[in-house]
Amino acid sequence: MKYYRLWVLAFLLKFIGSAWDASYHFKYLFEEYSIPHIVNTIGFALGACLLIQEWRRLNYMDRFSRNLITIGYVIFLIGIPLDFTYHIAYGIDLTTWSPTHFIYYIGTAIMIFGVWRGYFLYSRDIQPSWWSLHTWFAMYLLECLMFPNMQQENGAISYDQYIHGKSIASKEILELISDPASQIFGGIPEWVYPIYSILMVALLTILIIRYCRDYTIPVMATALYILLRFVGKAIFAAVGYPTSYVPITLLFIPLCYLLFRKNPRLAGLAGTLAYFLALFAIHKTGILITPPLVLWELAPVAVIGVLVPTINSIVKPYQIQKTEKKVV
Repeated sequence: MKYYRLWVLAFLLKFIGSAWDASYHFKYLFEEYSIPHIVNTIGFALGACLLIQEWRRLNYMDRFSRNLITIGYVIFLIGIPLDFTYHIAYGIDLTTWSPTHFIYYIGTAIMIFGVWRGYFLYSRDIQPSWWSLHTWFAMYLLECLMFPNMQQENGAISYDQYIHGKSIASKEILELISDPASQIFGGIPEWVYPIYSILMVALLTILIIRYCRDYTIPVMATALYILLRFVGKAIFAAVGYPTSYVPITLLFIPLCYLLFRKNPRLAGLAGTLAYFLALFAIHKTGILITPPLVLWELAPVAVIGVLVPTINSIVKPYQIQKTEKKVV
């Protein structure tokens, strides 16, 4: 398992570098060789070394998993010059939703999925459980899917600081902001954030339950993600970097699938409603500074909550080979 623990470390470095980078760019102008980029690159390089090892000789994964990871790496590498070119052409880029950034997300998601698939096959004689590496790989995939929303999560507190004259952004950043709300939130429509969040978390939760046959893995993966986000938030606050709203209400979605496991449609509806209503209550009461939110989004959110498990029940399920498995 040492091989896959090194993959966990590689993705952890990318996790740290990416979160740091999202905070960094709310304070400083874009820099190719900033420390967050270096940390991210170290994680990328460690993963590349592990991948090269499998190209020399297959020891820990099958060819398809190895090839899938390779495709992810190639896509990510293609994104680097394209992102630099995008910055040169359009200047400062405050949004995490730019086309070139999505190339990074897609490449990273394919990498994680490939490694996770390799681990799933490598440990197939062991029943997946929340205390295994499955939780880490599920958390990393969740982080990759949720990363675009860090624009609004970082923007929520940064915008509040800006309008109250307490912004900690650099002078260069402040001079470039002509439309504070639009540029700080990346020009993203307000309705995108909760709908995208719920769709991604619901889909990931359903897929984990479907293939791992375990309801606790998505709960613990989401809890781990929230914990690491809080750790990062505390560190950034301590060193004077921009902090963000941590999406704590995401936990309601996998938690409801665990509590109402016999009725996935009820679980989906209850989870999405609990997520949105709790977030809306936090937003309205001002307990925490949250991204912008409007009540009409409750309708599409509820539809997604029911639709995802419904589609899952229609699509033919993956048949896992019936063998005796032990839990470790």
